Amino acid sequence: MNDFVKVEVLHTGRLKYDRSLAFKELDSIPPVNQRGESFQSEVPLSSYLIEHPSGRRVVVDAGWHEDIRTRPEQHLGSDLWQFIEYDLPAGSSVREQLQARGLTPKDIDLVVISHLDVDHISGLELLKGAGRFLVSQPEWEFAAVSQEAWHREVFVTPFALEPIPYGPYQAGLDVFGDGSLYLVHTPGHTPGHLSILAKVEKGWLLLASDAGYAERSWQEMILPGITSDPDQAMKSLQWVREFAGREDCVAALAHHEAKPIPMRF
Repeated sequence: MNDFVKVEVLHTGRLKYDRSLAFKELDSIPPVNQRGESFQSEVPLSSYLIEHPSGRRVVVDAGWHEDIRTRPEQHLGSDLWQFIEYDLPAGSSVREQLQARGLTPKDIDLVVISHLDVDHISGLELLKGAGRFLVSQPEWEFAAVSQEAWHREVFVTPFALEPIPYGPYQAGLDVFGDGSLYLVHTPGHTPGHLSILAKVEKGWLLLASDAGYAERSWQEMILPGITSDPDQAMKSLQWVREFAGREDCVAALAHHEAKPIPMRF
């Protein structure tokens, strides 16, 4: 049996926002296009399909729900309406992409939620029937009540952070117990934010989620526009930068990386 996992990057929608949401440059985030088109960024939403050599499958994050195609304001709520624009092209929801691969949610053993921001959990209902839904205990305690609308159709289990060999706080979860897939506690954007470390065929793949919104974030050490704790966010981003520079790290990917990236590892 191989000692590595396979990872496929799925783009499960698009998002447009003022760039200050991704790269800290203002004290508050303005409504979308208030500062003009030159200040806008259009980026993908990423989910990840991970397959363990045992055949067990993991999905990380869920992208947009299909409801945003027909009733976006009702689905997302009026508070978000003014700050972002959203798009879900035909065939790109997490459910549709699994279906195109001959899979259903029942074929997914675990859904990992990196954190409870809406662009990561909007589509959770589309994965109803998967084995388990996991989020870190600190994230659950921080955000579960405010985000209940998007996960009410699934039972989400918070997990306690455990000692692991990686991360700024060496805390998280060894998913399979064999060192092939780690959930890494990288707080700061939110208190329970998780990055993912996957041991793939040629080395480590780091999925940084929103610890940084693009490779530029850790190259230039630019925090996300919204943080729960700037000091923690900086420590997490520094760890991402250091790990991304390792010889055995084949790639470090942000959830919203807009530049072309490999889609399979």
